[in-house]
Amino acid sequence: MSLQTVFTDGAKIEANANRYTFVWGKSIKNNKERIESHLEELWIYTQQVAKEEMKDTSELVFKSMDKEKVKSVIETIDHTLKSKKIPSKIRQKIDYAKKNWPAYVEKYEKQQEILKSRNSYSKTDPDASFMRMKEDHMRNGQLKAAYKYRESVHH
Repeated sequence: MSLQTVFTDGAKIEANANRYTFVWGKSIKNNKERIESHLEELWIYTQQVAKEEMKDTSELVFKSMDKEKVKSVIETIDHTLKSKKIPSKIRQKIDYAKKNWPAYVEKYEKQQEILKSRNSYSKTDPDASFMRMKEDHMRNGQLKAAYKYRESVHH
């Protein structure tokens, strides 16, 4: 039996992807949480304005909501507040939510699926992640889409 030394070279290979196509995991998480908290605020407001209609509704959990759940909550809010006199700002928010939030939540879920355990990916090349590259003489390595390449060399 011979002893071998294995060296791994963790080179980064630049991907052919535009540097302005990044999707950041943290942004997805923040955007989704923002929608969930706005939805919760609307729900609480609706419960205050329409106490009678809302007395039979169960406690809602606003974390990790999917597209359908977001859609049904907004529809309940919209339906409950239809006949109520509420500020136009809130009416606009409900209309915006109805039109956009379910699609946004679905988009964020798909992006999270592509990300898996990474922190970022490129829209034009979902296999590439963004990393700092050592390249130019000024040493201001920029974030670029790249793949981590590991080659094992046996000696």
